[in-house]
Amino acid sequence: MKGRLLIVVILCMFLSGCWDQHLMKNAVLVQILSLDLTPKNEILLGVSIPIIEEASGGPLASVKSETFSATGPTPRAGRLKIDREISGILDTSKNKLILFGEKMAGMGIYQTLDVIWRDPRNSLGATLGVVEGEAVDLLNIKPKHEKNVSEYIQGALISAEENSLIPDQTIQTLASEMLDPGEDIVLPYLKMNQKKSVVVVGLALMNEKKYAGNLPPQDATLLNLLNNKKGKYARFTKQVNGDKEILNNYISFNVQNMKRKLKVTVKEGEVFAQINLNLKIGVEEYPKGDVPKEIDRLNKVLSKELTVEAKRVIKTLQDANCDAFGIGRRLIALHPETWKAQDQKEYFKNIKFNPKVKVEIIKHGIVM
Repeated sequence: MKGRLLIVVILCMFLSGCWDQHLMKNAVLVQILSLDLTPKNEILLGVSIPIIEEASGGPLASVKSETFSATGPTPRAGRLKIDREISGILDTSKNKLILFGEKMAGMGIYQTLDVIWRDPRNSLGATLGVVEGEAVDLLNIKPKHEKNVSEYIQGALISAEENSLIPDQTIQTLASEMLDPGEDIVLPYLKMNQKKSVVVVGLALMNEKKYAGNLPPQDATLLNLLNNKKGKYARFTKQVNGDKEILNNYISFNVQNMKRKLKVTVKEGEVFAQINLNLKIGVEEYPKGDVPKEIDRLNKVLSKELTVEAKRVIKTLQDANCDAFGIGRRLIALHPETWKAQDQKEYFKNIKFNPKVKVEIIKHGIVM
């Protein structure tokens, strides 16, 4: 018995203890980070932190938000200034969003993310986004139905993911793509409207980690389908008739199932990309009436319309030099000699795309 006790005492001498503990009572949790570029080319760092308020006359508490901001040559320098302003230590382990203002994103986002990747306590599950104007403005909004601005913006992004407006991605899943010379990323593009509400207005196109353009909502949804990144829903409204009654001209539908095939070939030094997208859709609204009677014509009209739009979306990508499809990665892996012969900064603009969308109506409601 004495021998066992001696062994326990000796082993206790080698225990390190809690030398690296982080007490939650001293932590101030950050839920949103914003990064903007000032006229003096400094970085304006904004943080949104939750403030818990006890409800009067009841046990429930409400969570509001408070915003702090500071400028500095780097994000860490700005954070040190904010640390001196608050009663506690900023803790980004639960951070949900990192938002870049347009000017900051145009300068490049990779360098500002360096501090996130170096600190193991930072959250790698945070979502990235680009904001029209200054990102810090979104932290100061006062949503009517949600006191916590972080939950409000996060809810808008979750809804956009479900509706195939933006892809499901985090800072961790984007890390390899940002470092890949044969692929570019796309990010949620947000803005504040006249009602002081946050709206996800499409996708921000990135060229070598720099903001280079954007796609509006319907085009963003089509790009996600072309890129085989469908969410729970993918809804469109398209004009298919030329009647005097305006309502009779449109059809609204949701993509029920899809199949996408991307094939990259090389002929005489030129790169060709064939994208075949087959969509099986359910009609959700067709005021003119009898869908089964017109189903063949509607299939042809929608197939032609979406093929034309796919070509326009791809041209926008090429104008922004944003290889969201990862064509360069396929060249690196399957056609290395062709890749070496390419201008590796501008190769995407020279790819010959041939998208083809085929639509098939499989559901048209229970009445007609």
